[in-house]
Amino acid sequence: MQSTDEQQDPGAAPERPAPRVAARPWWRRRYVRWAAVGGVFIVLVGSLAGYGYQAGWDRYLHYRQLPDRGRTTERRVLQELQAEPAAAAGELSGVASPAPPAPATPVVSFGAPPAPGARPSPQAGPRSIYASELAALPDGRVFDAAAPSPVLGRPMGYRIYLPPGYDDPRFADVRYPVVYLLHGAPGGDHDWVDGGAANQTVDALIKSGKMAPFIVVMPDGSLGNPHHDTQWGNSPVTGERVEDALVQNLVPEIDRAYRTIGTREARVIGGLSSGGYGAVNIALHYPDLFTVALSLSGYFMAEKTYDGRDIWGSAAARRLNSPLQQVAHQPLHIAIIADQEGGSTLTESRQFAQMLEAQGIGDLLRVYPGGHTWPFWRDHLLEALLYASDYVTPAVHEHPAPRPVQARF
Repeated sequence: MQSTDEQQDPGAAPERPAPRVAARPWWRRRYVRWAAVGGVFIVLVGSLAGYGYQAGWDRYLHYRQLPDRGRTTERRVLQELQAEPAAAAGELSGVASPAPPAPATPVVSFGAPPAPGARPSPQAGPRSIYASELAALPDGRVFDAAAPSPVLGRPMGYRIYLPPGYDDPRFADVRYPVVYLLHGAPGGDHDWVDGGAANQTVDALIKSGKMAPFIVVMPDGSLGNPHHDTQWGNSPVTGERVEDALVQNLVPEIDRAYRTIGTREARVIGGLSSGGYGAVNIALHYPDLFTVALSLSGYFMAEKTYDGRDIWGSAAARRLNSPLQQVAHQPLHIAIIADQEGGSTLTESRQFAQMLEAQGIGDLLRVYPGGHTWPFWRDHLLEALLYASDYVTPAVHEHPAPRPVQARF
């Protein structure tokens, strides 16, 4: 017999079986949805990373910091310039460098500021623009531009720095020397400003009165792809003639478009790493265009690109583009600033300095603690530019105006 609890109420509705829940389609299952979201995320990140690599975003990893928007580099350089005098250009690697040439007249010069309220005498001739006046000028202007290049078959991009006072109507007749700064690899024309804060170093030099104003040109030797290493040469393998483009197209365009002095005595070429190599290589090929070459952590034998490509193709081409095998007596001044962690690059730097000494070429060799890094190049650009300033024609007035008191630097 059934118990009372088990007896069914005759008036109760009969129990219905639980409805069957239909199985979800596989594409609606939770783990599938999460997998799809993850896949889309990976594709997006990969695409962004690929674009960023092509655009050179990884340069910020090489810089080891974001661009210096707070101008801390300028403040540091000003403190260094005020703390101690610059090193003499005669501290060389063994050969006495020729004395700097007598400056042309009129020149950019500096002096003690006039007494408060004093007026220059009309008989005193052109006055100087003093450091205190330079310090009050706006910072130098940096912008991007491009030069037509029939050699490349495409424009050659560059970033340019125009010094304080360039756009000031008071100095509209002033012409300036030019420093060409070449980037390394991987790299591009933004490196010297974004990674090296070169504009801040130059602003500090000019506003402190340690150097006369000058223009800085930072070309793009990677032809728009920061990972395309051309070593600033004419490659028989790729057919790219970056050296010819710089010499035959960029330099004349800079002299046409800006108020440059336009002589070899007013041109400097320098660079870091492969840019240091390229600067010395080009200067040795064209001593009629450049008076000073600067190498920061550069090397002096033609070698493969940083990603292992041989752009030279033959022993003859490598020899023609190896400064260690091309040194001859030339009217050049070459500064070599090497890092102690340079390995073979440091060895080549010492060998090259010895060869310059044997040829009687004025040179400077300095080796400092540090590595192949942007902090090293940022810190030692100052010394390289001070060396160059001893042998470069300073800014001059093109046509001095016939007025009693004429402004000059």
